Amino acid sequence: MEQQRKQRRGTRRVWTIGIALVVVGMILGLVLWTRGSGGTTGTTNTAPSATGTMTQVNEGGQITIKATWQGKQAGPVFALEMETHTVDLDGYNLRELAVLRTHPGMPIQPSGWDAPAGGHHRSGTLSFPSTTASGRPAIGPMTRSIELVIRDVGGIPERIFTWRL
Repeated sequence: MEQQRKQRRGTRRVWTIGIALVVVGMILGLVLWTRGSGGTTGTTNTAPSATGTMTQVNEGGQITIKATWQGKQAGPVFALEMETHTVDLDGYNLRELAVLRTHPGMPIQPSGWDAPAGGHHRSGTLSFPSTTASGRPAIGPMTRSIELVIRDVGGIPERIFTWRL
């Protein structure tokens, strides 16, 4: 009788530990899933191509944005691709949501966002004036880096793409 009681206690202990491990695993999985579906500010990868262009990818809020800059000689013009499987991207007007920051320099507002409607897959050209309001080049000889900042897409406050010159 005593042996059966000990065996039942051991079995209960194994079940309790097993259930606790399953609960911890579920919580951990939920945390990781939440971070991957919009709980982060995104990640950025830079990869220069053979032609000298540089492409960066930012993922977050269930939306991926890919920005390609053709380099200093092309000026402040960026090819952008947005992709998602959950929301309609046509409502995002990057002419209103983007800004170009140069070092040193003041933020520059876009002069154009040429992108046809595309639903879940949208691509186009985001362009900025080649000169500032003061008449200086937007990307001049003293410019050390540029940052393309895109705000409020997919619940991410700022997505920052940086190119060092």
